[in-house]
Amino acid sequence: MSQSDLKGKDLITTQEWSFEDLESVLKLASDMKKNPKKFSSTLQGKSLIMLFFNPSTRTRLSFEIGMIQLGGHAVYMDAEKAWIGKGSESIKDTASVMARYGDAISIRIFPNITDWQYGKSNEVVREFARWADIPVINMECDLFHPCQALADILTIKEKMGNLRGKKFVLSWAYHPRPLPVSVPNSALLIATRFGLDVTLLHPEGFELDEQIMSWARSNCEANGCNLEVSHNMEEAYRDADIVYVKAWGSLKYYGKPEEEKELRVNFRNWICNEDLMELTNKNSIFMHCLPIRRNVEATDGVVDGPHSVIYDEAENRLHVQKAILSLVM
Repeated sequence: MSQSDLKGKDLITTQEWSFEDLESVLKLASDMKKNPKKFSSTLQGKSLIMLFFNPSTRTRLSFEIGMIQLGGHAVYMDAEKAWIGKGSESIKDTASVMARYGDAISIRIFPNITDWQYGKSNEVVREFARWADIPVINMECDLFHPCQALADILTIKEKMGNLRGKKFVLSWAYHPRPLPVSVPNSALLIATRFGLDVTLLHPEGFELDEQIMSWARSNCEANGCNLEVSHNMEEAYRDADIVYVKAWGSLKYYGKPEEEKELRVNFRNWICNEDLMELTNKNSIFMHCLPIRRNVEATDGVVDGPHSVIYDEAENRLHVQKAILSLVM
């Protein structure tokens, strides 16, 4: 896969990129991680416009520092301080002008910005891609978080080597408020693209979108892996190689927090603890995209324990995003 093959391509979800595209990102990311100085002028003179509708720690830092390390520039835009955020300028006008100034646009927009209308913030990202004739990168919308997914699979490959036959448990966790489904959607899709045997673990009422499940099942058919759904924590954790914990909201009560709260409070015991991790394989890893509610989603003993790779996972955001930027710009 040459750099020119991906030049100009939008990244909205990994599901819309070929397996070869994804592998090219991971290969380049690994090279960049080992030999960062080798790529210090890759994007010299190039500019990335980063449009944030929501707060960020890892996403902003990793994109901005990544551009600097590649010799380019990153321009941070707070949507609330721009006309698009005030609702007085169209996406067409904003995207078209941005495309005259920069070499790529990256966007982060959560469902609270679009009044929790399911899929709406993803539509905003796609509308930018429609009007901008430069690459648009999804830094997380309500449906997908592709850069996180690529960092996740890079981390798993680093820790596990051959992924065939490895058991990947994607587990719901309690959180005091509903969160988007972007991370679980993306983790499920990338895991099944790379042939992991996936157990999707959640209480009843927290099912993922049937379209996402359909894509995941198709990925399994194509890659010779399995997808199971479980509501039993002990059974799911047993013999796991990878445990990925993440809170997400109920689609049944999407945008209805008070009604959803009545459902979620019944599952406060859904926390990853040391006893559950003892059921996993000896060399298993614990993953979380961060930020994490310590002692709510997972105990300190797990987060800081011998299985945890959360900081390696966070670091890999930098490397995969540098690879993505280099390939599409």
